[in-house]
Amino acid sequence: MEWLFVLIMNVSLELILIVYGYLIWKKEKISLIRRYHYKRVKEKDKKIYCTEIGTALLIFGLSFIIMWFINYFTNVSYGILVLAVGFVTGMILFIHTEIKYNRD
Repeated sequence: MEWLFVLIMNVSLELILIVYGYLIWKKEKISLIRRYHYKRVKEKDKKIYCTEIGTALLIFGLSFIIMWFINYFTNVSYGILVLAVGFVTGMILFIHTEIKYNRD
């Protein structure tokens, strides 16, 4: 029964990250990001800022999905490596975007 709880939590987290990533990237719902994260982004940079932040969130969500499939179908915990690579890649993109576009 524990696996069902883990599955529900993983799917919930995956869906939240993917939906937020899509809304920020494609719909440019910049209001989903905390005010602190975009208050100094120039108007001309908001589109690329939304694209990169949304992509980072999609990378997080997709790495969770891939991790779950690998762990479920192979009975080996190699999915954790996929999650780690996805998390590090997403964080690098997120931090790079914040440093590049969130300046005075």
